[in-house]
Amino acid sequence: MKNVIAFIFLALTPAVILAQSGTSSLSGNVKDASGAAIPSAKVKVVNQSTGVASETLSNDSGIFRVGSLVPGSYQVEVELEGFERLVRSPLVLQVDQALTVDLALSVGKQSETVTVSDAAPLTESQSSNVSQVVNRQMLAGLPLPNRAASSLAALSPGVVMIDTGAGTAENYPIFSVAGGRARNQNFTLDGGNVSNAVGLTRPQQLTSLPVDAMQEFKVISNNYAAEYGHSTGGIVTMVTRSGTNQYHGSLFESLQNDAFNARNYFSAAKSPVRLNQYGGSFGGPIQKDKTFFFVTWEQTRQLTSFDTTSTVPTLLNRQGDFSDLRSASGNLIPIYDPSTGSTAATRQAFTGNVIPGQRFDPVSAAALITNGLAPQNVKESGIYLSVPPGQFTAILAGKNGGIGIGVIAVYNVK
Repeated sequence: MKNVIAFIFLALTPAVILAQSGTSSLSGNVKDASGAAIPSAKVKVVNQSTGVASETLSNDSGIFRVGSLVPGSYQVEVELEGFERLVRSPLVLQVDQALTVDLALSVGKQSETVTVSDAAPLTESQSSNVSQVVNRQMLAGLPLPNRAASSLAALSPGVVMIDTGAGTAENYPIFSVAGGRARNQNFTLDGGNVSNAVGLTRPQQLTSLPVDAMQEFKVISNNYAAEYGHSTGGIVTMVTRSGTNQYHGSLFESLQNDAFNARNYFSAAKSPVRLNQYGGSFGGPIQKDKTFFFVTWEQTRQLTSFDTTSTVPTLLNRQGDFSDLRSASGNLIPIYDPSTGSTAATRQAFTGNVIPGQRFDPVSAAALITNGLAPQNVKESGIYLSVPPGQFTAILAGKNGGIGIGVIAVYNVK
C-alpha cells in the first residue's frame, strides 16, 4: 500500500511543483553617502509573503537588477564589508512592472543595520506605458457581472465597456481601449499568450480565469514597450495567485433567482431564471520559503429565459383582410397594391384593405405549405391552405405574374 501511495505522489509531483515565473523586475543603484557607485554589493530581494529570496551583486557602476518577480510586497537587503547593512521595505511590485529604487549605504560596522520603512513613493521610470492596474483588493471587493474579472477593465481610463459578458456562454467582456477596435486586445497570462487568433467575431480572451485564481491584471492602453505586439487595441496582462507561507482558503456561491426578481409588468408570470456560481480556493506552503501550492475550482450552472411581447395576426389578417389594422390613434393603416404604382403618390390601397386570395404568389404559397405555415382559407390553383401556430411570410404577386413588394411580412400565429 505504501508503494502505491508513493507512486501516486511521484506521478502528481511534476504538476504540483511547477514554478511560477513573474514578469516584473526590480533594479536600482547602490551608492555611498557621497554619491559614488559601490560595486560588488550583495543585494537580496525577499518576497515578504512567501519568503522566496533572489540574490545578485551590483556591477562596477553600482547597478543591480532582479527579474522574473511575481507581484507582491518585497524587502530589499544590501550589505558590503565596511558599510552598514541596509534594509528597505515594503516595496510593492505590481504585475508587469519595472521598479527602480536607489540605495545609499553609510560607512560603519557590518553588524549594524539601517532599516528604511517609510520613504517617498517610487515612480515607474523604466517604462512609458500608459496603464492601469486592477489589484487583488479591487477584485475581491468590487461587484463582478458573472464573476468575470476582466470586466473591471472598465476602471482603466480610455476603456469603453460594450458588453460585460453577463449572461453569455463565454463569460468574456467585450470592450474597446483608447478608441481601438473591440475584440482586438492582446491577452497574456503569466507571460504567455492567451489571445484568440481566429478572428474578430469572437472575444479575444481565451481564458476565463476564476476570480479567486487571479492576483491582479493590468490594462495597457498606449505607448506599448517593444516586448508587446499582436494588437493595436490594447494589452491586458494577467497574473495568477500563488500560495504563501500561511494556509488560506475560501468558499463562495454567487446566485441569481427569479424568486428575488420583480415580475415584468407586461407578463402574466415571472420567467424562470437560475444562476449558481460556486467554488473555492486553497493555498499554502509545501516547504516553507521554498515550495507552495494554490488550487481553485469554480462551476457555473445557468438557466435563462426572456419575456417577449409580440403582435400576432387575427384570423381575418391570415385571410388577407386587414380592415382591422389600426394605428395607436385608431386610424386605419392602408395596405397598398404594389401593381398600381412604384411611388407613394401613385399607389392605391386595396379595396376595403383586403388582399384578394388570388394575389398570393404561387411559389410563396407552395413554400408555406411545405413549411406548414400557410395563411388560412386562401384558395390558389385549387389548393386550400391552413395555418398552424408558427410563422408565415406573405408575398404579393404584381402584374404579369411579377413579384410585388407591397406586403412582405412575417407573422407569429397562435
